[in-house]
Amino acid sequence: MRYLVIVISILFLAACDGRKKPEIPVDYEAIRLDSLRKVKAARFAEARISAADLIREVIESRQPGDRFRALDVDLYSSVLLPGQYIESSFMPMWITHPDSLGKVQQMLRYIESVEFHGLVPDHYHLAIISGLYNEITKDSSLVFNGNYLANLDLLLSDAYFILASHLYHGKIDPESLEALWGIRRNKPDLPFDKHLKEIIESESVESGFRNFYPPHPGYRAMVSEAKRLHLMLEGDFSVQVPQKQLSVKPGDSADYIADIKKKLEFLGLYQSDTLDNIYKYDEKAVEGIKKLQELFGFNTDGAIGKNTLKALNMPVKERINQLYVNMERMRWMPDSLEPLYVMVNIADYTLGAFRGSDTLITMRTIVGKNYRETPVFNSKITYLVMSPSWTVPPTIQRQDVIPEVSKNIRYLAGKNMKVFDSKGKAVDPSTVNWRRDGMRYTIRQTPGASNALGKVKFMFPNKHNVYLHDTPSRELFKRDERTFSSGCIRIEKPFELAELLLADMPDWTPERIRQAMNSGSERTVVLKSPVGVYIYYLTAWGTAAGKIHYRSDIYDRDKEMLKALKEKPER
Repeated sequence: MRYLVIVISILFLAACDGRKKPEIPVDYEAIRLDSLRKVKAARFAEARISAADLIREVIESRQPGDRFRALDVDLYSSVLLPGQYIESSFMPMWITHPDSLGKVQQMLRYIESVEFHGLVPDHYHLAIISGLYNEITKDSSLVFNGNYLANLDLLLSDAYFILASHLYHGKIDPESLEALWGIRRNKPDLPFDKHLKEIIESESVESGFRNFYPPHPGYRAMVSEAKRLHLMLEGDFSVQVPQKQLSVKPGDSADYIADIKKKLEFLGLYQSDTLDNIYKYDEKAVEGIKKLQELFGFNTDGAIGKNTLKALNMPVKERINQLYVNMERMRWMPDSLEPLYVMVNIADYTLGAFRGSDTLITMRTIVGKNYRETPVFNSKITYLVMSPSWTVPPTIQRQDVIPEVSKNIRYLAGKNMKVFDSKGKAVDPSTVNWRRDGMRYTIRQTPGASNALGKVKFMFPNKHNVYLHDTPSRELFKRDERTFSSGCIRIEKPFELAELLLADMPDWTPERIRQAMNSGSERTVVLKSPVGVYIYYLTAWGTAAGKIHYRSDIYDRDKEMLKALKEKPER
């Protein structure tokens, strides 16, 4: 009871205190801004609901066989686009706040930049998206327009889906080309819809698209090089060298040497010095030419001949186009390879064997003539044949051997070739009417030093009857251009490759391999572990270090691809 009296007394005294409490000033501006924010948010929420209704109408009103449309523009995505909006209750995704156009701007800038990936920005609704973006930057009230939000969102999402697909799978269907690309893809299906959510929620649209780039270590270097070269287009020029003087050696002097130095400097391969004699082909200029020769796959001797001058004068525009075409080819390559695999770039005349990302061996190759092209495909090396015989293929028999035998019957004996009938019985070549009946017989070259397949061949199942093999014509590997075969691939280091492929078979020591290759008696060795082999065609590529290489389009395949890249996607 005593405590209750004390409490009541304290309360009474406090009530009788005549002092006034200070008044808190009212911030009318803050109240006004808060009210505006609430009104703005309400209007934006209403616009988004209106946009969702319109998007739903677009998705649900499409007739069978028709395309989805936005602002009278056909949309490409017929599966992922509706699925994405159905999952999100048809709500727009790209503008989620009335004051933020950041993702729209980033997506617009990225669409503009795909030019440097060899793609055409206008194929991804660039013009209309750019127009809509310019409209809202001039009239911010459009953010409350449901029709505007719906159309912009549909166009951006459709651009994303088709662009992601083109970057990941490639824009061109390889089977539509005259020059077939037979390498089987093993790319996993990516959840493009999931990645779209991640891109919208992330800070950078560009970094999200990198998930779709080919895993080739030099792809991004090629994109950077395309941007660099684009800035050089207007300043490009050619160097004229008199035909009679088209063999420039280190130490030579001539007026046109000054132009050669200018072009090397333009390409970033040479730095001029006021003390230099501009008309002398001096050591610094020679080093610049050697760098150029290396980038184009030539022997780096520093001498300027026909091929080196052609490389020096390769137009910047042509370099850019070559990069674009080969970026597309990279998109067709498999994402994952066998633990041990062999890669043959036809246009580079090289073979490399790899374990993971480690290069185990490289060597020069000789590939098919331009009228007997080496095909593009992949398979698995399953066995080797030591000291092989060679059964002449029908095409070579018809076009090469029979004409020679018809002129000189001793041609076959000179090549250690024997003739067999359909039952496998040996036949005397002099008894055959070669012009009339030559194709009824099988011609086989016996093992030996002059055998066309050399001392070993590497076999992998394929419909082209193409394989890797040794060759007795070793001098041809010294040439810059090496299109001398009838489609098969001759290799510079057959023993080293055989040793590598048989490394997990201890019985096959280096000595035993060499002995079998030189025995003159054919022997088949089945590999314990089949090895992947990829025969492909790249005329330009980058390295992880950023170095860009170019090669001649020996089979004239780039033009067809460039034309296909510029065509609009099929509707």
